[in-house]
Amino acid sequence: LRQMMGIAADNISDGNNISNLSFVKFNKLYSEKYNTTLDPNWLGWFVGFAEGDGYLGINENIPVFVLTQKESKILYEVRDTLNFGYVKEFDNFSRFIVRDKLSILLLFHLFNGNLHIKHKINQLVEWSILLNGKNDNNLSVITEPVKLSFNNSWFSGFTDAEGCFNVYISKNNKGISLRFIVDQQDGLSLFNQLKDILDSGSIYARKNNNYRFAVTNINKLVLVIEYFNAYVLRSKKQFAFEKWKVIYNCVLNKEHKTPKGMEKLKELSYLVNKDND
Repeated sequence: LRQMMGIAADNISDGNNISNLSFVKFNKLYSEKYNTTLDPNWLGWFVGFAEGDGYLGINENIPVFVLTQKESKILYEVRDTLNFGYVKEFDNFSRFIVRDKLSILLLFHLFNGNLHIKHKINQLVEWSILLNGKNDNNLSVITEPVKLSFNNSWFSGFTDAEGCFNVYISKNNKGISLRFIVDQQDGLSLFNQLKDILDSGSIYARKNNNYRFAVTNINKLVLVIEYFNAYVLRSKKQFAFEKWKVIYNCVLNKEHKTPKGMEKLKELSYLVNKDND
């Protein structure tokens, strides 16, 4: 099964293959400032999370990174792990914000060559123009998107930002279906790659160039489960995933065919959908 998914026994490779992620440059610069390095598995997750919910913006002619989430706890984890930036809480959401030049430069090297989505790469190009002009740097952006791979933690972070585990029970309480769903603006290329990896799934065009990918094939969902067993989610979606796995196994065992079993799955499905909020 791991061969089918392309999951290796080791963690993220730092080779030159376009499907790999490399944090050598980032960790070199990070260690010069903080006298330590960060786990490549966490960094891969963070890049995916940032591509899902992050914004590489410019404010008052200064590069700024903003990561917006309803779940503030995960943003504090990001701040404490990176050891820079700050979290600002609002009524219904929170933001992790980075503005200082040295930290922005670190993020530039973290993202450069590790981004999968073209419009995020375009945002990084805008950063480079500003950073090169202001600081006399010579930053060159790698403009080729990384190919999606189930051999690193990027997709785990992206799912924490943009994915959900869904359970639908029919109105007559006799049918049950499980779905894994991800949404993304300009996500068509990424979702075509995901469809190839899973050999299943449907892609839907939505408003404003947004796309949705959904897979419901019970036999292909095992690949999704194996991936997230290997590369654990870090937001509360992990709780949704764990309950979703229980439902998956119950459906395989046909427990939903009995009234008692279906009642159990209804209760679990409510909790799954709640944890996806």
